[in-house]
Amino acid sequence: MFKVNAIQCLKCRDVIFSRARHDYRSCSCGKTAIDGGFDYTRLIGSYSEPVKLALIVTKKQLYDDWNNRTDKYGKIEMKEITNKLNNAKIKKVKRTSRKRIG
Repeated sequence: MFKVNAIQCLKCRDVIFSRARHDYRSCSCGKTAIDGGFDYTRLIGSYSEPVKLALIVTKKQLYDDWNNRTDKYGKIEMKEITNKLNNAKIKKVKRTSRKRIG
């Protein structure tokens, strides 16, 4: 498990983090950005208090993702999370009627 500095945009609610020294990441609405990877942290825009985000990847995987422009990591869009929650099947509990005694 690897921990990175992350921030959340106050407007679009995306969570973003920088994967390498020159990895400038912005949120979906463009109001918030982060840069610097593991060497320094530069924060731009309106964002939440920076937090440590635990990822199940290595530092090398994050660097390779940035360097090869795979872009699998670096941004967690709120619309993706919302869509997954909306598409999830929720079991409805069947209520049984109760007889009043007395």
